[in-house]
Amino acid sequence: MPAPAPAPSRQRTRIPPAARYHAASMSQPRMRPVFTRPVRDADAFLRLLREELARANGQPGQCRGQVHARGAILRLCDAECRVWSPALHLELEPQPAESTAAPGWCLRGTFSPSSPVWTAFLGIYIALGTLGIGAACWGGAQLTMDEAPWAFVGVPVTLALAAFTYGAAFIGQGLGAEDMYLLRTFVESLAERADALPLAS
Repeated sequence: MPAPAPAPSRQRTRIPPAARYHAASMSQPRMRPVFTRPVRDADAFLRLLREELARANGQPGQCRGQVHARGAILRLCDAECRVWSPALHLELEPQPAESTAAPGWCLRGTFSPSSPVWTAFLGIYIALGTLGIGAACWGGAQLTMDEAPWAFVGVPVTLALAAFTYGAAFIGQGLGAEDMYLLRTFVESLAERADALPLAS
């Protein structure tokens, strides 16, 4: 019988830069990095996840989160969360029997910014979009009145600021790469333990 996987360490470990992006499965930059892996028994995985989250109880070096019917949302404990710390959304999807040797489940993990960060990005894009449209309309009105359309300058300025904001998301991914590694390591360890359990009859 395979030995159970060791429990996740309570201490934060420094991850080499190359290993950070390999662990996050980002072959190319993505706004929301995704990884997938097969899971034999979804119920066993979710049961182990609930037990681990209850045992961690928000302690440093551990994860916290909420588990729902076919997935979960995981974060690091409050003491270790920073502005750029991501959330990990887990979804369990049934795999058709003909696509695999045996029917099972596909665990899909999606990293995303925290809710306050998403709200801030959305607010910035809405503000920049409003300013850009306003500048274009003002410039058009100036042309109509045979004035110098200097307001058109606002259009490329807002586009440049939007591009900078978009790039800032990838800067945040780099800063949060260690957190992404810890969250995925926690999930992979639980998935391996769930796969080692006998299937429920």
